[in-house]
Amino acid sequence: MPKTGRNDPCPCDSGKKYKHCCLEKDRAAELAPAVGQRVALQAQKANQAAQRKDYQAELLESQALDAASNAVVDLVHAGRLDEAEQAARELLVRYPEVHDGYDRLGMVHEARGQLRQAADCYRKVIEFTRANPEDYDAGFVDNFLELIVKLQARATEAERAVNEIDRSG
Repeated sequence: MPKTGRNDPCPCDSGKKYKHCCLEKDRAAELAPAVGQRVALQAQKANQAAQRKDYQAELLESQALDAASNAVVDLVHAGRLDEAEQAARELLVRYPEVHDGYDRLGMVHEARGQLRQAADCYRKVIEFTRANPEDYDAGFVDNFLELIVKLQARATEAERAVNEIDRSG
């Protein structure tokens, strides 16, 4: 079918010239797919930009968590246990969605010789891990279970030694 010219009678039989009747409507219909594609492309670009922004924010947050968690380890190794405990407790508040606070607090208790408290913290790590299994490797819990068993054995041994001293003293 030949294309209707601007000055031709409108094919809708209105009696008007095409340019004064249906031309704009037909042009809009012709452009609709291109406009739809452009809108879809803009939406896709906006979505990608939002995802990049979210990823960057997550990356920065992850880096901050790593730095804070590693700082506790450094404080423990430096023997600054009061500061390490405070920093570990701050991890628990700032990052409740990860296990690091309990893990680091357990390290502080262990460094102080508070073996039962350390084991309790590591049990909380296990609870946390079991509540979020998709975030952890299969052997992660096993490492903490072994650590708890060792701590309990050391605590029992230490208690026996204290009891022996008390009896002989």
